[in-house]
Amino acid sequence: MPILALHGFTGCGADFTPLADLCGGDWHCPDLPGHASNPLLDCSPESMMGCIEMQYSKLKQQSAPKILLGYSMGARAALLHASRNPKHWDALILISPNPGIEDETARSERRELDAKLAKRRERDGLVAFLNYWKETPMIRGQKHIRSEWLESMQQNRLKHQTLGLANSLRHFGQGSMPNLWPDIDQLKLPTCLLTGVLDEKYTQYAKRIHQLLKSNSTHTVIDRSSHMPHLENAEATSNVIRTFVENL
Repeated sequence: MPILALHGFTGCGADFTPLADLCGGDWHCPDLPGHASNPLLDCSPESMMGCIEMQYSKLKQQSAPKILLGYSMGARAALLHASRNPKHWDALILISPNPGIEDETARSERRELDAKLAKRRERDGLVAFLNYWKETPMIRGQKHIRSEWLESMQQNRLKHQTLGLANSLRHFGQGSMPNLWPDIDQLKLPTCLLTGVLDEKYTQYAKRIHQLLKSNSTHTVIDRSSHMPHLENAEATSNVIRTFVENL
């Protein structure tokens, strides 16, 4: 069955290759707005939804169940699209999801922080920003990814454009995203939630999502991993995903 997989911030569709190889199946992994060597510079939520809709149009003729998977930023995009288009998808897989910032003041403050970080990116250039980003606490766990996978990821990140990533932060950062918490309990799709055991913040988000979705979801905490469990512990993550897909 087809899986549309949405990558995280600074990532690309190719990041899912090891996971797709382990899981098997029909994976579609686009580069999202603001990312890759020739990025779509309009990174607004509407642009992101248009990108996903374009990918969905390629899958909708298939009779098999259609699964929407998202990681981190991609999980925000997946939640947004599924809440607006609940009949498009038969299941959701959300890796390290955060449905949004609930307090408007906090969301405004986050927009300001994202804007400052975007300016820093434009000032310092791509390499300097990527070196800074990979040392942030949430991303630091990626150092434990298998060396050949990590090297491929780093090479792909060097293909990004500074303005594309800056616009992604400005237009689709957590401060610019709608707060989707009120929409969670309206989702009726079977949902698989995955977080890393070392990523306490996002594990708490996933626990809360799981409680809101009740019996319609599962939440698995992956050992030996942080914010990117699907590559930090790909084997364990793929086992959970395969079981979830087989049970649909």
